Amino acid sequence: MRHLPGDTIAAISTALGPGAVALVRLSGEGAIRIADSVFSGARLLADCPTHTVHHGRVVDGDGREVDEVLATVMQAPHTYTTEHMIEFGCHGGAVPARRVLAVCLEAGARQARRGEFTERAYLGGRLDLIQAEAVADIVAAETPRGLEMALGQLEGGLSGPISELRTTLLLLRTETEAAIDFPEDVDAGVAYRALAPLAQAARDQVELLLENCAVGAAVRDGVSVALVGKPNVGKSSLMNALLMRDRSIVTTAPGTTRDAIEESLHVDGIPMRLVDTAGWRETADEVERAGVERARAAARGAVLSLLVVDSSAPPDDEDAAVAAALDPETTVVVANKVDLGRGARAPDLTGLFKREGACGGAAIPPLVRVSALTGEGLKELRSVLADASLGPAHSGSALVSNLRHADALRSVGECMHRVEALLAERAPLELVGAELADATAALGEITGETSPEEILRHIFDRFCVGK
Repeated sequence: MRHLPGDTIAAISTALGPGAVALVRLSGEGAIRIADSVFSGARLLADCPTHTVHHGRVVDGDGREVDEVLATVMQAPHTYTTEHMIEFGCHGGAVPARRVLAVCLEAGARQARRGEFTERAYLGGRLDLIQAEAVADIVAAETPRGLEMALGQLEGGLSGPISELRTTLLLLRTETEAAIDFPEDVDAGVAYRALAPLAQAARDQVELLLENCAVGAAVRDGVSVALVGKPNVGKSSLMNALLMRDRSIVTTAPGTTRDAIEESLHVDGIPMRLVDTAGWRETADEVERAGVERARAAARGAVLSLLVVDSSAPPDDEDAAVAAALDPETTVVVANKVDLGRGARAPDLTGLFKREGACGGAAIPPLVRVSALTGEGLKELRSVLADASLGPAHSGSALVSNLRHADALRSVGECMHRVEALLAERAPLELVGAELADATAALGEITGETSPEEILRHIFDRFCVGK
């Protein structure tokens, strides 16, 4: 466990601006002493029981009242940081909170850095690094689903599986080191046969966690969705319908959209960034041609593509040309304008992806029939979008949403792949032990057991001051 520093930090822990209350937080060995030097109440805070609230006033060095406050006393180790903590609840607004903080700093506290309170919770052993990072994700959550995922990680939803994987790796290392150090007691053939299933179990654990990386990233960071298709199929109308407001210009003239237009929305708790693009076609117009190139670039950079086609007419070569440039695994076909084809048999739009050259004749993407004009099918489209964003998630297993965690797990997986190959080749166990040591170190970077100080500083710099 890393050691907590001896100084006392202070910061405003609520957003500055008009409000009912504001919170100034102190943490450290001298938190209660410093608070008593600026607090005037019925009794000294040092004499108050832990986890109690007391009315009084904060005064400056000349005894002048700064603000009327409620002081919450929290004694170590049962606090957020595991240190002594005092929280002054003062009147809302920037001025009262800043004045209370100023007198605390004058009395001997130090201005806290970004994330330093949570960093001290980590250093004190109250949180592992996964849980500490989850605190930042809770604060930054944009949707209920993102908040739920972050809360799950704070409660150990990811720490548990990581700990189980670490246990498997340590068992592998123990068995390997025993076979290396005591060759007279451990038969080499038996050792290789015993290690192989353990290595496979570790690799399976890693792969299960990695399979849900895309899901975690979608919930946390959102996905980009490009609306693509030939001109005049209703891409801009569809974007406006999904946003439920007019964002893109809509006319009957083809080629209206010349640039990529972006807007954000939430679909079933998943943040999305819609990109309305120019219609794909060959054109001599220089400006429109630049828009088509941007449309192609948007499709290449998007997580998902919505291929919008006109359901009132059979798909043609222009539709097929757009389809040919898309990956069916990340495409949803949207048959728009169903209101124009009532009573007639709708064409087989999935035929776009059966033509030679269209997506290489690969899997058929999901198809949703909608009317951007009437709203028909939009509910189904939103559901399909959410499912396509999340992919084949394994229910009940932990979600890995952090890129740093995913990179570390990939390193562990690569090590385990090499371990299995070495065991199959009956290579010297010293080589196996070296790979297992690297895997354990990579895994330790996730929880903070082997994280360099610069990584820790980068992580806590993501936080706001006061958290």
